[in-house]
Amino acid sequence: MEPIPGRKKGSSLPGVIEWKPAYSVGIASVDKQHRTLVSIIGHLQEAMLEGRTKEIVGPLFFAMNNYTQFHFEAEEQLLKENGYPGWESHRELHAGLIAQLKDLEKKYTDGTLHAGAPLMLFLKTWLVDHIGAHDQEFAAFLKEKGAS
Repeated sequence: MEPIPGRKKGSSLPGVIEWKPAYSVGIASVDKQHRTLVSIIGHLQEAMLEGRTKEIVGPLFFAMNNYTQFHFEAEEQLLKENGYPGWESHRELHAGLIAQLKDLEKKYTDGTLHAGAPLMLFLKTWLVDHIGAHDQEFAAFLKEKGAS
């Protein structure tokens, strides 16, 4: 994803999520997709902090929702193909997160949700909790199956 116009590459605002090695699950395809999600959420947070208009925040919300859907489908397929016993419950978790994201996007677009600290905290917490807790649960299993 291209940096936000007017934003220097590598610069960020305090509190904006950035990729950290701790987010790695050790599976290249999953980590690559997680890096993209971190980037999109970071760009969205920056746009909100900078008071960018819906013309910028709206497309970033759309990109985040679309990429999240793509990532979740790819992750679920990987889990299913490798016989991960918890893949169905992980899929249900994904469905709940997709519904929350779509609801947030709709509320933001409708003007009933404002781009502020609670929304940014939700985005950061959602991603960090999902990667840090739920995705780490299947990482060891997939590595044992040869995924890398």
